[in-house]
This record gives sequence, C-alpha cells and structure tokens, in this order.
Amino acid sequence: MPLKRRALKARRRITPEAVAAYRAADWQALYFALDMRPWEISPLDVHDGRSPYPAGSGGAESWPTAQKLRIELEAANRDR
Repeated sequence: MPLKRRALKARRRITPEAVAAYRAADWQALYFALDMRPWEISPLDVHDGRSPYPAGSGGAESWPTAQKLRIELEAANRDR
C-alpha cells in the first residue's frame, strides 16, 4: 500500500500549470495538470463539508483527496 500512496502523491504535484488552471477555474486544464481521472471530483467543486455523493461512489471516494488538493492549490495561489 505505501508504494501506491507514493505514486499517487507523485502524480498529484501542484505545478504552476495546476495553479494557473485553478486560478482561471478551468476544469479541463486542472484535470490535465493534476492527471486526474474522469470520475474524480475536481478541487474546484469541493467545500469543507461532507461529500454529497453516495457512499462507495467515485465522487465520495475522491472527495477527501479533492479537498486536500484544494487546500494545497489555495496555499500555492497565495504564495504566487
């Protein structure tokens, strides 16, 4: 399992392209910059609360990751 987590972290690096796409609210560019899968929730679509998606769905499973990505993107956006 740790190997899979490291691979996921490496795949989700916050790059200048990802920050620019986030800033522009460009869903397609953000998905590409973060190498996201179609069933994953975009960091642009999450909020601080619980997932509105049914348990076990792609939306519910990717909600916590999208929340973390949004926090990282917000921090990177403030730094630039």
